Amino acid sequence: MMLLRCLVPFLTLLIGQISGYGSGAPSFTCSTKMPSHGAPAQTSPATDYQITTSSSTYTPGGSITVTITALNGKVFVGYLMVAKDEGTGADLGSFSIISGGKVMCGTTRDQGVTHTNKASKTTESFTWTAPSNANGNIKFEATIVQSYSKYWLNVHSDVVTLASAVVTTKPTTTVPDTTKAATTTSVATDKPPATGAVTMDHRCGDTRGCFVNCEGNDCQYVVSWHYRPEYVDFSITRKVTGGGSKWLAIGFSSDPKMGDDDVLHCLSDSAGHVTVARSYNQGTSNQPIANSQEGISSVIGSYNDGVFRCSFRYSQVRPDPDNRVKRQGTSRPMIDLHQHRHLMLGDGPAFGDILAMHKENPLVTAEMVNLQSTDIIGDVARYPLVKVHGCLMILAWIFCTGVGLVFARFYKPVWSNRTILGLKVWFQFHRGLMVTTLVLTLVGFIIIFVEANGYSKISAPIGKGYVASHPILGIIVTVLTVTNPIMALFRPGPKDKNRPIFNWAHWAVGMAAHILGVITICFGVELQKVGAPKYTVYVVIGYIVYHVLMEITLKIYDLFAERQNSARIEHMEMKNGNGATQNGNSFRPEEPKRDPKDSIIKKLLLAFHVAIAFAFTLTLLLLVTQY
Repeated sequence: MMLLRCLVPFLTLLIGQISGYGSGAPSFTCSTKMPSHGAPAQTSPATDYQITTSSSTYTPGGSITVTITALNGKVFVGYLMVAKDEGTGADLGSFSIISGGKVMCGTTRDQGVTHTNKASKTTESFTWTAPSNANGNIKFEATIVQSYSKYWLNVHSDVVTLASAVVTTKPTTTVPDTTKAATTTSVATDKPPATGAVTMDHRCGDTRGCFVNCEGNDCQYVVSWHYRPEYVDFSITRKVTGGGSKWLAIGFSSDPKMGDDDVLHCLSDSAGHVTVARSYNQGTSNQPIANSQEGISSVIGSYNDGVFRCSFRYSQVRPDPDNRVKRQGTSRPMIDLHQHRHLMLGDGPAFGDILAMHKENPLVTAEMVNLQSTDIIGDVARYPLVKVHGCLMILAWIFCTGVGLVFARFYKPVWSNRTILGLKVWFQFHRGLMVTTLVLTLVGFIIIFVEANGYSKISAPIGKGYVASHPILGIIVTVLTVTNPIMALFRPGPKDKNRPIFNWAHWAVGMAAHILGVITICFGVELQKVGAPKYTVYVVIGYIVYHVLMEITLKIYDLFAERQNSARIEHMEMKNGNGATQNGNSFRPEEPKRDPKDSIIKKLLLAFHVAIAFAFTLTLLLLVTQY
């Protein structure tokens, strides 16, 4: 019996060495990572295996998902993986299990992860949590066993950088380097701004495709993806504003417009817990579906310091064309990521599981995206019909109306003895410009309704809720524009007692249309789809100030001219000579004089006004069309 007790440990060790450790690597291999299989490690690259991470950066105390994947139809039966500090080589952090395996190694027995059986595997994922005092870059290293005698050492992931540092291995002009003589890697440890920082994913263009908006290493958003035939790993990072529950989503659309789009959305509740689900856009509203969690795994996310981060894996299944579910149903087929689609990126507030309307229009890629590529995409979709609409309204309400109303208000006495086609000069110019305004407004109105597929609400930039009134103001302006010429068809005669009422009504409708038209343009140039620079609104405000000052100037000039010539009205000059006599005196009416308002100064002011109105119009057209 004593002999049997002595032989049991020896036999157990011997059996383990002969058959391999099917229940996981033994603890004594934590330091060497070398299997006790009696066979040497493979010297060829481990091209059939890869280690990927859900994020290219980590934060102290934060978590990311790490995945071991077999490629090219291969499998693996065992592994031992740890996270290593790139500078010191020490094992860091702790693992927890997602889809298999068990933790081991280190004083806390959770600094490494290994298999629990010797079944064939194609992928296994884990959650790694960084130490709260972490201050360097890390990479994940693993020993991967394909069979008892075939294994690879030091299979490693890409470097995962500390979120507050940017690591470069080649010269860069966007991040200042602090180089140490003893190392070949330069590290910049600039502290991110208080509101959070979004930096470029160094894997973009290499192993990941990306949709980004960055200046140097400072980004507004970074959407990246890593394609595999069986799944796609997504990572979304964006600067957002406001507190409370938020959503951040990517959509997949056959065109650059919202409507009938598949959506993968991340939802952060008030406690900061992030979940990922599927939904779809029906028109301009988002709709939940019954099978919202299907295909989603490896979710990691956070919303801190004004930055929403979300990464997840979406398993790809080609939809069965004979078993597609109608779009109006409560469930939908799996998203086919093999197809080329426009990518949409949006965010907004959430109320429970309901995604409220976004505050800004979603950003859309200019072209359809092939998720199998590793291109870096920076261009967003343009909306030519929106720009055409804006240009027509600028021509109508900045130039045509701005000049046409001045003719009617201040230039009736000018060229009073001349006509064009039998009508007063001022009237022909006024009518021609206002008819042009009517035509341009109606064409622009039709174009934008075609673009928007009818009336639709628009998203206002944060802090500019007033911009959302642009559509309804546009409708009001169009109604007023059509009303005025209809009123003109029923204009009373010059001597009719109702003529003053018409004159006031005609003036009021015209002025209201002009004021609201310019205000609507002021709101419109701030819309995201227009794509005009932020300062464009100040050009419109500059035009408003100029136009008011010009009208004041013309009014003052007319008042001055009337005062200087008040004695001219009904003035008769007494003369001796021929003419009718009365009490021995002869009187002759004075020859009528030209109206004092019909002066060269008034004409020069008109020329100046036309030139300045044209300059404002041309400037706004260039700002809207060139950006």
